[in-house]
Amino acid sequence: MFASMPLSSPLIIHVVARLKPAECGVSDFALAIAAQLQREFGVRSAFAVVNSKEACEVPYPRVYRLQRELLEACQELSQGEPATLLLHVSGYGFSRDGAPTELATAIARVREHGEFKIAVYFHELFATGMPWRSAFWHSRRQQRAVSRIAQDADVVVTNVERHAAWLEEVPDKRTKLPVWKLPVISNVGESQSLTGMESRMPTLAVFGLPASRRKSYGHLGSLARLVRALGVREVFDIGPPFDAPAHVHGVPVKQLGVVPAGELGNLLSRIRFGFATTPAPYLAKSGVFAGYCAHGTIPVIADPFVGTFDGLSDGLQLISPKTVEAAGAGGFDRCSTAAWTWYRQHSVDAHAETYARVLGQLWASAEASAVSSVAGA
Repeated sequence: MFASMPLSSPLIIHVVARLKPAECGVSDFALAIAAQLQREFGVRSAFAVVNSKEACEVPYPRVYRLQRELLEACQELSQGEPATLLLHVSGYGFSRDGAPTELATAIARVREHGEFKIAVYFHELFATGMPWRSAFWHSRRQQRAVSRIAQDADVVVTNVERHAAWLEEVPDKRTKLPVWKLPVISNVGESQSLTGMESRMPTLAVFGLPASRRKSYGHLGSLARLVRALGVREVFDIGPPFDAPAHVHGVPVKQLGVVPAGELGNLLSRIRFGFATTPAPYLAKSGVFAGYCAHGTIPVIADPFVGTFDGLSDGLQLISPKTVEAAGAGGFDRCSTAAWTWYRQHSVDAHAETYARVLGQLWASAEASAVSSVAGA
């Protein structure tokens, strides 16, 4: 276990584009971290919401300001007490073109003022695409904004190896600490113990927003052999209603609609498989994938891959058309246990421990420097 914050620990101010529990994955991520910091370490949290004035009810102090007023928002929340900023950065949340340029300028102003330490969790970095897609034309601006934010941060955290490697190469970073890598947490809870395959329903979950579920059914339409090898008797369609198919290769689809997070976690702990469409190098940034692993639900993907990404191997923590028969022959329990064990290494508790330790060390160093300066004077 990591050491907790010192007794003089600062308030943590979570900087988010919007605060919409159960409607925004980044919001749910930040709220879960805040709750765990309070529960395990007694660390208080507050929220600076800088790109939305849509109010919500959460048990934390919060202010709603423009991005350029971030410094004033943090001062209003801290009231002169020690505080550390924790930015939750997903570019499209802060800017329509995905380039958080205004946020970068606001962070530079906070840095210049010198009152607050700054930590950043990058959910996303920048988009890529072909020249006929908008992502291609916005990518350079997105990269410049992300670089500026990383340069001004005392602590940089992200979720996948590819993002961490890119951030390590950002020139002139203020921090000399390495980029921390923590895959995203589940926003639908975490199972503290594992349910065996024999006690689970022979079901495949298709979970997420309509666009991602529509993509899932598109993939599944050409994966008849995979569906048969899984031995599922029903598909559970979970999320906002849309025109889901009635059957997948003869397997009936049951539309459950939107299921509250707590209930969904309990449901996933009793489901054998869950379909994911995120490409293998980015599975560790997928909240849907995290939700499956957190409950030992075996993730199923359409495209096999070789090697490992973020500690994930095809046929071990997840299965594909290439590995499904071997995984079944070896016992699906092995995959369920591997997925759950992989997730436990970066659960919400692991996230909170990391922030408590690293930010605590930063603040202790700042306190020591202040005392030394006073003594020297």
